[in-house]
Amino acid sequence: MGAFFMPAYLGPTEEEQTLKPELRKIFDAAEAEDRGLTAREVAAVINSIPAEERMARTEILAAVNSEGGADSPETRDAIAETLKYMEMRAVDAAEERAKAERDAEVRALVARMGPAASVVTPGSTPEGRSGESGEWRSLLPSASEYRALVAEGTPGAGGYAVPTVVADRAVEFLRAQSVFMRVPGINIHRFEGGSFVLPSLNSTTTPGVVAEGAAITEATPVFGGTTFTPIKYADLYRASNEILEDAAFSLRDLIAGVMLRNIATQVDKDAFQGTGTASLSGLTKAGMGTAVNLTTGNTVIKWDHIIDAFSDIEAAGATPAVIWASPDMGKALRKERENGTNGGYLAGQVTDPVIQKGLGLPIYVSANLPAKTVIVADPTRIHLGLRSDVRFAMSEDYAFNQDVTGFRTTYRIAGLAVDASAAVQVIKASAN
Repeated sequence: MGAFFMPAYLGPTEEEQTLKPELRKIFDAAEAEDRGLTAREVAAVINSIPAEERMARTEILAAVNSEGGADSPETRDAIAETLKYMEMRAVDAAEERAKAERDAEVRALVARMGPAASVVTPGSTPEGRSGESGEWRSLLPSASEYRALVAEGTPGAGGYAVPTVVADRAVEFLRAQSVFMRVPGINIHRFEGGSFVLPSLNSTTTPGVVAEGAAITEATPVFGGTTFTPIKYADLYRASNEILEDAAFSLRDLIAGVMLRNIATQVDKDAFQGTGTASLSGLTKAGMGTAVNLTTGNTVIKWDHIIDAFSDIEAAGATPAVIWASPDMGKALRKERENGTNGGYLAGQVTDPVIQKGLGLPIYVSANLPAKTVIVADPTRIHLGLRSDVRFAMSEDYAFNQDVTGFRTTYRIAGLAVDASAAVQVIKASAN
């Protein structure tokens, strides 16, 4: 008998979980202009709704004919909410259809193979019908399991099927629990495919004065691009089912929290110190930013050095917006005095709250920076490729013979780049 692969519903894609691209553009434009929808846009929305979704059409028409009218932001948001729930219903319906197809496949397989196929698995009965869990469990690999065996990184095993996507400037902020990525302004480029290309204009010619009627010299721009390949950060834990059941608190939540924190901490460390080999290329790596190494005797970074870095960033046409400091330098900056060791603290009185800003810039202290280091930067000149958000998964089938539950966390990220090295000033104090 030939190989048999069951079709599997892989769950909603990111596109299915949000509005369709053409509708998303309409709502993004209206939101950016703080307005409602035009008559043409309302018509486009209604025409995109399947005929069977009469309820969604009725709700949208009711919103358009309400007191606020179609041209109010409130009506726009109500229409967007209706479309979102319509998409969710469509996804649920697709999942139910896929489940029904899987059930039919299993029944057909049991009928063809006879007693050999009637093996009891978790969630099933000897007759092949679903048990209390309502789930069919197959002993044969599903389509998704088969595809998981195809490695993206090996061309002969399917790597060529992963397309390369050139990134555009559609940037959104990633709010992560890391000192690096929580800074507002860092460019987070979400993308699909096997690699990420950040285009750039490397150089161009200088324009000059042209006499009346004279030919204008054509510029000779040089374009380039930085290519990133996603890397995966992963963490794996397991715990016995006895301790999970008997714990006086939610041990699952504790494990999930620890794993997510560990991933964020490692990404944070690599974002500052990574070498680019099996990790990100961190901001302190040679060539990423402008290195400012203080001369012998300057064992502490002072506000004078911060002000110099601030001015150098401005001279490059950038805008300083953040100060990252290692713990030892964070202490030194906050304890700096007006007159050496005897004057008052520059940060204010000891009865005042500990300063969180300097020169108007937020100060972030992190043990993930190298010692004796302060980074002053314009975060809008820093780019990060994001392939997928942090994902947490749990399986009771992991190490099935040991009666344990496995926990896995993954995060796919694709490199770090600075589009103007002078916009990131890396100040390093002298060791002695």
